[in-house]
Amino acid sequence: MAAGGAPWSLSGLRNRVVPAARRGRGERRRGGRRIVWSEPVAACQAAPVCGRYGLFTATTAIAEVFAATAAPETAVLEPSRNIAPGMDVAVVVQRPGPARGAGDAASAPTGCTRRVHAARWGLLPSWVTDPAAAFRAFNARSETAAVKPTFREAMRSFRVVVPASCWYEWLAPDRGPASAASRTAGRPYAVRRADGNLLALAGLCSWWRVPGHPCGSVREGPARHGSWLLTLTVLTRDAGPDLVWLHSREPVVLPDDAVDAWLDPALRDGGIAAELLRRPRPGLAWAQADRAVPGFPGDPRRRPSRPAADLRPCAAPNEGGYAP
Repeated sequence: MAAGGAPWSLSGLRNRVVPAARRGRGERRRGGRRIVWSEPVAACQAAPVCGRYGLFTATTAIAEVFAATAAPETAVLEPSRNIAPGMDVAVVVQRPGPARGAGDAASAPTGCTRRVHAARWGLLPSWVTDPAAAFRAFNARSETAAVKPTFREAMRSFRVVVPASCWYEWLAPDRGPASAASRTAGRPYAVRRADGNLLALAGLCSWWRVPGHPCGSVREGPARHGSWLLTLTVLTRDAGPDLVWLHSREPVVLPDDAVDAWLDPALRDGGIAAELLRRPRPGLAWAQADRAVPGFPGDPRRRPSRPAADLRPCAAPNEGGYAP
């Protein structure tokens, strides 16, 4: 690793000093003080789509599914049914392999290395100075990610897959998507692949350099490598007709035949990469989840109590406007 460079980052991403006139809103102080990003975001802050998901598979098994190797820091990641923004999670990353010797005519990478790493959910681009900005970027709209300053560099050079067993949405008592205020009264639903395989959620990563002063301290964890923190956002798109009864948006679930292209570091055009996000996703199934799952008190390591046989294919609401 080059002195001062981000660990195992071969994407060319580096932090840089940004003049005050060019700093975005995410870099300003609030009330004259800096907010320290030290704990996962509270449940009420995770009301937008894909603010909670579950992963019931060990890191070693994830690596096998995606033909990857597990990085050492992922050994401490445990299966959880309650994963929230601000937590360190597993991501599948593919980077160019080591370059050939200088004497080789091609002097090009020998191949690609695919690994499972740990990233902190909530993306921080390199130029942000306030870690609280991560709370505003745990999701990214797939329709605009290739052009938005916060995400466009990652769309070109740091695309990842976020393995998940399911994600959760809340249906409010009025039969609409649950708001933050109605989550305690709403019904949580778990959405997963109908065939039982892992979901491959489309994500973006960015290295962020942790400020060296106490006010900018960020908690330790497997996603932190010394003064560098690997951060993550999950991409979303308009919900399909089978899920629109539950929420107007859904995380982008990559079909199996799009995973390799999405992870390919040779694809450096964010616009072309965005086309992969519009492909039809695998079939999904849903089940009403235990109210204690995400956003409610309970052990986050417990698995959903409903058996897989209870999952039903996603379908549009019946004539009464209510999902069966």
